[in-house]
Amino acid sequence: MGKYRIGEVWWTQFPFEDIDEDKRRPAIVIDDNTIAVLAMMVTSVEKDNPYSIEIEDWDKAGLPKKSWARIDRIINMDEWRMEKKIGDLSERDLNKFIQLVAEYIGEKYHEFSLVAITNPEGKFMQIYDERWKCWLFPYFRTVDPNKENVDNSISELLKLDVVSSYVTYAIHCKYSVSDEVYKRYKHTLYKVSMDDIPEYMSSDSFILNGKTCSWKSLEELENDSNTMDKNDDIIAFVKTRCK
Repeated sequence: MGKYRIGEVWWTQFPFEDIDEDKRRPAIVIDDNTIAVLAMMVTSVEKDNPYSIEIEDWDKAGLPKKSWARIDRIINMDEWRMEKKIGDLSERDLNKFIQLVAEYIGEKYHEFSLVAITNPEGKFMQIYDERWKCWLFPYFRTVDPNKENVDNSISELLKLDVVSSYVTYAIHCKYSVSDEVYKRYKHTLYKVSMDDIPEYMSSDSFILNGKTCSWKSLEELENDSNTMDKNDDIIAFVKTRCK
């Protein structure tokens, strides 16, 4: 298959999973022997599949409409399935897919723990992140033993002795602002319910360890277009797990 180049988009006879049938659909060449399918699907705020990644320059790639690449659908594509080249991924689309494919095949995650801290009104504590330029839930790198690290880190941040509760974990594909690429994240979620709020945390905006913090409802976060643009998957994750 040496005549194919990485980043080319082709019409193919792509096999279905678990059944002996094919479907004509676009696919991306990601190396000399492997093809990643482009699934023509629309994602919502609550993304059902974390490996559906938007192709931003879909028209330049020769695609007829807005499209997403399914990073979790990678197969060895026989040459007889390759019908016709229709375009090439733009440089920015190719770079983010190659990064994700490498992490998916290598089973690599960037692991972080999120903490959903609520006040008596049901609002969530948010920290304004200068790197992301938006409100984020408190987060820490996942380490072992993780819950002990989370409890110590949150207690230090809040200047209170608190104990978190484990909720669940989820896999997300997100854009890394610092590295300017998409990465595969494993987010472990914990929650802390605060029945009594100390005076230094009772105002609309307050400072903890030099960080600007605020209490935000999920509705307020969802109405913040900047925050939703950068963190919609995490907001949906917390919303469904910490009602």
